[in-house]
Amino acid sequence: MDTRVRRAIPYEEVDTATLRQALSSYASPDDKIGDMVRRGELLRVRKGLYAVAPEYREAPLSLEIMANILYGPSYLTLEYALSWYGMMPERVTELTSVCLGRSREFRSAVGNFSYCSIKKAAYTEGYVLTAIPDGRTFLMATREKALVDIIENRRSIPIRSRKEMGTRLLGDLRMDELALMDLDVEKVSQYASRYGSLKTKLLVDFLDDLKGGRSD
Repeated sequence: MDTRVRRAIPYEEVDTATLRQALSSYASPDDKIGDMVRRGELLRVRKGLYAVAPEYREAPLSLEIMANILYGPSYLTLEYALSWYGMMPERVTELTSVCLGRSREFRSAVGNFSYCSIKKAAYTEGYVLTAIPDGRTFLMATREKALVDIIENRRSIPIRSRKEMGTRLLGDLRMDELALMDLDVEKVSQYASRYGSLKTKLLVDFLDDLKGGRSD
C-alpha cells in the first residue's frame, strides 16, 4: 500500500466515504478502492465497509467498533459480552449483538458477526460506551442486560421453573456463580420488565434466591 494513502486512512476500520477522501487525488477513487481490494491491501467486510489488511495496520483492528457500524442500530451483548465480562469460561470469538432491524449474520475475513432482532422496548436501555486505547468507543450491554438478553433470546432450551433456570445458567452456560451473585438484581429486574416474559421473571427470582442463599 502506498505510504501516502496509508497515512490518509485514519483507522484500521474504514468506510467508503473515508476511503474516497483518502484517495481523492486519483481520477477514480472507487476504481482505486477496487484495486486495493484485489491486491489484498483492503479486506471487504461488506458493501461500504473495509478493514486494512494485517500487514498494513498501524494499530490493532477493533472488531467491537466494526460490529457497531457493520449493522445497526446495534450493540454488543449475549455470549460475546458475557465472555468479555468474564462471566462465562469459554472465549467467544463471534461478535454477538442485538439490533432493531431483522436478524442478520455476516461472515468475513476479519471475523464473524451476528445480530439478533429484539423489540424496541427491550433495546432502549442497558448498554454503555466502552473505550478502546485510541479513545474511540463502542456500545456494549452491561453485565445485567447481557444476561437478560441471552435468557430471552436464546430459545433452544425451555425454562419453566427456577430449577431449570439454575440448570441453564450454571450447567449449560457454565456461568460463574459468584459473578451472578455480584449482579445488581434491581437492574436485572428493570431490564427483564422490558421483555415481560416468564423466563426473564424466573431469572430475577433465581438471582434473588441465589443472593438469599436458597437453592430450591
